[in-house]
Order: sequence, then structure tokens, then C-alpha cells
Amino acid sequence: MSARILIVDDEALIRKSLSHGLIRKGYEVETAASGAEARALFAPGEFDLILLDLRLPDTSGIDLLREFKEAQEDILVIMMTAYGTPESAEEATLLGAYDYVNKPFKSREIEVIIRLAIEAGSLKREVKALHEDAASPYSLDNMKSEDPSMLKVFDMVRKVVTTPEVPVLIQGESGTGKEMVARAIHAESDRHDKPFIAINCAAIPDHLMESEFFGHEKGSFTDAKGRKIGLMERGEGGTVFLDEIGEMSLPLQAKLLRVLEERTLRRIGGARDIPLDIRIIAATNRSLEEAIKEGSFREDIYYRLKLINITLPPLRLRRGDILPLARHFIELSNVRFHKQVKGLTEEAARELGEYHWPGNIRELKNTIERILILEETEYIDAEHLPPEIRGREGANLSGMILPQGEEIEGGIDYEAFLTEVGRHLISEALRIAGGNKAKAARLLYMDRGTLRYNIKRMEIEA
Repeated sequence: MSARILIVDDEALIRKSLSHGLIRKGYEVETAASGAEARALFAPGEFDLILLDLRLPDTSGIDLLREFKEAQEDILVIMMTAYGTPESAEEATLLGAYDYVNKPFKSREIEVIIRLAIEAGSLKREVKALHEDAASPYSLDNMKSEDPSMLKVFDMVRKVVTTPEVPVLIQGESGTGKEMVARAIHAESDRHDKPFIAINCAAIPDHLMESEFFGHEKGSFTDAKGRKIGLMERGEGGTVFLDEIGEMSLPLQAKLLRVLEERTLRRIGGARDIPLDIRIIAATNRSLEEAIKEGSFREDIYYRLKLINITLPPLRLRRGDILPLARHFIELSNVRFHKQVKGLTEEAARELGEYHWPGNIRELKNTIERILILEETEYIDAEHLPPEIRGREGANLSGMILPQGEEIEGGIDYEAFLTEVGRHLISEALRIAGGNKAKAARLLYMDRGTLRYNIKRMEIEA
């Protein structure tokens, strides 16, 4: 279900331009030109976020903010104004406004702030749910696997939760469940009743990243009309999950190192260090060792994070989990989409079990959800599966002849042979894909980052 947003502004152009852009982003939008219209539309639980002008023809935005917060304490409100003062910004912040933006603003910037606000609201609701339901959906009890490699992961999680200050690095291909494991660490630890802040380091624009991470003080730069608490500080007492940490800029990495080593942070423009009690869990689907060699990732942060290193195997290497996970996702999707699918036919189960799942668990989950949304069926059959799963395009790249017994009597350089096999397979996949690296990666059941790394390492002409 998409987030519902209420825009309260007496300027018709602002209402129209904002609502148009947000609707294109998939949000549901209502607009009000006055305080009276806003009061008529507002009801607790009706909206996820309110964009509220400071000056309205019949009331003050501050007064309206106070009313909304009294009616619904957790409502997210972003104040907008062309006439802001430091005092009004401070008052709005004290009353619980999520942010305070000055007009005119760029649509890209306000959309990022809205997305972050909605994500923050979602995180707060999750924390509340953890309070209300001791059986967390992210507990190890709800993570099922019989695969030995995953059982080792579960065992490591049980050990890690006893040391709630130590950072953790989770590595694995996209879709292997890195965030789920991070949430399990949080849910099983003594921090479970505190915030879990998930930050995608690749999703925040560079010019907003430092302020979003560490916050800023009033007057620290042109548009800093009030104090802003950063995402790191919002995680106080809990866990901060840094997804795609390999995409973090080098200047921000330097500030992160300070957090890791000294357990303090300093807001932009701040004059003092703020003590910080958080656990940092980082995740990446790329080789940080290669990023260090390229000069895009700091070696000192890597070894600081790698103190506890959890590597998640791809789904193709834990085939015994494919069908149990598929049935689990059918059960969840039945509830979510009000369906009554009983399971898989034998043919569908065979196709799912033989597919290599380059998108891993996320791809399997999305496949099941898509089928339940689009199909009216009692059992999922092979005909309901996407073509790439039924046909397994490119699964049998030909041309490689492994040496027979008599061919290795004189010995063979194992590493050199494997490198040559890899070079041949990648070259063949690129040929079949017409040079399209994304398609070649799918043919090899490999993520694009790994493919690009091997093309460079093996000096393959792409």
C-alpha cells in the first residue's frame, strides 16, 4: 500500500507541482488550501505524512502542527516556508516536526526528504511492534534453513548478539538476505526495544549524505535554519544498518571511522562531540578488498568492520532451501493478497529447484508474489513461472571440455586452468549476450559487480 500524503499550502502552484511529482512517485496525495480544509481532511491514521506551510490564511502552521501532534503523536510533519526564522524552525522542531524546509526548494531534494521521513516512520512503527509482540518476525526462530552453511550463519548470529557494541560486516550477493540477518541480530540482542535504522548508502545524494547521516546545527550552512538530528543519532541505543557501504564517499568514511573508534559524532557546524551508543552493521554485495585497491574504500574501516564477518551463500548453493522458502512465501502471500494457493505442482517444484536464482531469495520471493497477484489458481504450475525460469536461458554454455584422466597424468596447473575456464565462460556469455553485461551476468548466474571485476582481472575484451 502506497504512503498517503497531505499537502497543506495556500499557494495553488505549490500544491499542484508537489502533488503532481509525488503522484508520479507512487504516493496517494490530498491537498488543502487552508487550516480549515486540512482539519476536515485529517484524522488519526489517515495520512502517513503532512507537508505543512508555516503561514496559512486562517491559522498558523505551528498551531496546526500542535493540533495534529496532539491528535496523533507519531504523525510525520515537514514544515515548509518562504518566511522562516530560526525561532520558528526551533519551535517546529521542539513540537516534533520531522524537518523544516525553505521555499523555493528543488523537487529532487524534497522527494528525498519525504522518502527518508516515511522510512523513518516505518522504522518507528516496527520498533513499536517489537514492544507489543515479543515474538519478533526477524527472530532466528522465523528464519528457517537446513543448509549447513546457513546453520553456521545462525550460530554466528547467536554468538554476535552477546556483544552488542561490536560492529558486524555482512557480505553476500544481492538478494541473499543481508538485511534480514542484520534485523535478526538486532531482534535477538539487548537492543531489540530500541530503533533499527536502515540506511541505503547508494540511495542518498552526495550533497545530502553528510547532513542525513550526522545532522547539522542551526546556521551551519545557508539553508540550515534549525537543528537537524541525523540518522546515526536517531539510532541511539539501537542498531544502524549501513547497506551498500561500499558506495559511501571517502569523506563520509572518515567520519564513520570516528564513530567506530570513539563512539562519538559531531553534527555539521557542531562545536562538541556527542556520545553515541549504537551498534553498526554494514553490508555489501561487492568486494571491499577490490574497492580498497581502487582507492574508493578505506582499509582501516574495512578491518574495523571485519572484526565479525558473516558471509551469506547464494541461493543456488543451498538448493535444499529453495522449495521450503517458496512454500513459505506462498503462505505469506496468501495472507497479504487474500489468496488460497495450496502449493506447487510437481513440475513447478522441479523448475524452481533447477533454476539458479541469480537474484537469490529476493528473486524467489518476488516471483511467488507476482504469480499470486496475477494468477487465479489453486496450485502454482510450471506455466505460471516466468520464461527465464522455465527455459533457464543460457544455463548450458557450451564449448568447455574438461580434461579426462589421461590428460592430467603429467600434472595440471589447477588455478591457471580454472582461470582459463572462467575466461572462456565469460567471453562466451558476452558473445551470446551481444556484449550486454547485465544479460551476460544473468547467463552466468553472477551479479554485475562480480562480472565487471572478473572481466578486468582476466583482461577480457568486453
